[in-house]
Amino acid sequence: MDIFHVVEGILGEGAFGVVAKCRNTETQKSVAVKVNKGEEGVLQQAIYEIAVLKRMQCLDHDICNIVQWDGFFFDKENICITFELLDMSLRGYMEEQDRFFTIGELKPILHQLATALASLHSIGITHMDLKPDNIMVVDRSHQPLKVKLIDFGLARPVSALHQGEFVGTRVYRAPEMLLGVPFDESVDMWALGLVMAELAMGCCMYPGNSHYDMVRYIVETQGQPPDDLLDNGDQKMFISLIKSMLNLDASNRITAQQVLDHEFFAASIPQSPSRDAGTQLTHIDNQQHGSFNVQHPVPFRVTGHIQSSDQTELCV
Repeated sequence: MDIFHVVEGILGEGAFGVVAKCRNTETQKSVAVKVNKGEEGVLQQAIYEIAVLKRMQCLDHDICNIVQWDGFFFDKENICITFELLDMSLRGYMEEQDRFFTIGELKPILHQLATALASLHSIGITHMDLKPDNIMVVDRSHQPLKVKLIDFGLARPVSALHQGEFVGTRVYRAPEMLLGVPFDESVDMWALGLVMAELAMGCCMYPGNSHYDMVRYIVETQGQPPDDLLDNGDQKMFISLIKSMLNLDASNRITAQQVLDHEFFAASIPQSPSRDAGTQLTHIDNQQHGSFNVQHPVPFRVTGHIQSSDQTELCV
């Protein structure tokens, strides 16, 4: 750690690295420091997170119930992001209490989280990973509980959301994301609904081990999703093609040539006999990879302090 932070303990860890409890030697205050690994993917994600945190500086962290960001610094090849130190996660609090929450307890929590999301959405930011682990209890000894939203590692501008992405923790993903159709910031509200249901019931509402399980649970409890969600352009035609190929009556089963002539391919693959199969496969492969290419166009620069008073700029 840099000369201004002394590690006092480890608060948690994940794929990104660790969160450490540190004492700031200048202020003597304890803070939470997210130490991101120096790996390429993690480093880039940390830069995106800092960019989102920079945009969020226009929000009052206490009024909006969002963790206070105190800047960042470098420790060798690691980017370290500093936050206010909070008591414990809502997940930890649930396990400690080992009971259901009453409606009286849930009401202020719901109001605070809805305030946090409304604030984020008002500036065009989607959290993308709302769950009890990313909600912190400020001080468990005070009632009603004061909570704050944390972890903006997957957060992004609404304009940067892409159809086909699978972001966040699976059991809190909205059906439109599970089905691979377009989605927007309303995925945060789906996750909020599941969090509140989990607090009320004491267990995860849709504990699916796969996207199929998730959709099955949702359909069993809430019915079929609306037709406009299922009948989405290419997806509708693709499902139709699969059904045609799986026709139990062999005499009515679609032929290979009929598949090639199907409107599903009309817009994406030109029907040119001179085009060789290798080129077609390359084209399809590029399309598939492109649909999962996550871009984060955040139009600002982030400036932070390294150990000395020198400035460094992270360009996004």
